[in-house]
Amino acid sequence: MASTSYWKLAVSLSVFGSICLIPGSHGAYTREIVNDKLPLQERPPWLQTCKRSNPNEDKCFRQLFEGCFPALAAGIPEIGVKSFEPLNIDQVSVSKGSGNLVLSGGFQDLVIRGPSNATVRRASLDLERRLLNFELELPRLRIRAKYNLKGNILLLPLVGNGDVAMALKNVHTTVYTRISLRNETRTGDEIIHIDEMKVGFDVGAMRIHLKNLFNGNEILAASINSFLNQNGKEVIAELRPDLELGLADIFHGLWNNVFSKMPTKLWLV
Repeated sequence: MASTSYWKLAVSLSVFGSICLIPGSHGAYTREIVNDKLPLQERPPWLQTCKRSNPNEDKCFRQLFEGCFPALAAGIPEIGVKSFEPLNIDQVSVSKGSGNLVLSGGFQDLVIRGPSNATVRRASLDLERRLLNFELELPRLRIRAKYNLKGNILLLPLVGNGDVAMALKNVHTTVYTRISLRNETRTGDEIIHIDEMKVGFDVGAMRIHLKNLFNGNEILAASINSFLNQNGKEVIAELRPDLELGLADIFHGLWNNVFSKMPTKLWLV
């Protein structure tokens, strides 16, 4: 009985961790995004202004930050910012474990729906201390992708490829960043650059389904999917440190791509 419980836990952690962790080198969003578009030179209607001397007065920066979300959801092609809704990630590479737990492969064509429904609970900008922090609440995220996994759990081979679907409810994300003020190389405009980022998150509930596990063995696949859905919060808690690093890696490039195209002269007055 003990070996059966360990096998189930090992499989569930490896599979779930594979889905959510390391962005591949060809991903749509990685630590730095190559974008040769010039920054904005006129303030668009969706970009609010705040006092440079106190951007947090009357929750101004929080309102500014939240006010950007509809434009980001739609995408801003003139400055090379892709749509956040849905959020597309091209490739996720998998390389995890050793000894009794070995897993490799990848995920392709991840489509994440729901980021545009985020509510900004808190956002603050401290230019003197070079800090930019925010908290988001997302009622629901729906994720679909293709996967291809191969490895071994104990002495049992694990092979699967097909579709994966996942839903996360009541996602609370906290982001802490350390920033610097830089000059855009072509225009000389002052921009915010995120130098370091730390992400924390909590998930209220999770549902997941991996198709075609174990080359279509429905009995083994049903056992894994059932375990994941019955123990979703525990699985996420076990993987939280690695998941938070993976999220920070993706968000770091995503938000730098946005701030690099929004000169401070347009919104800090």
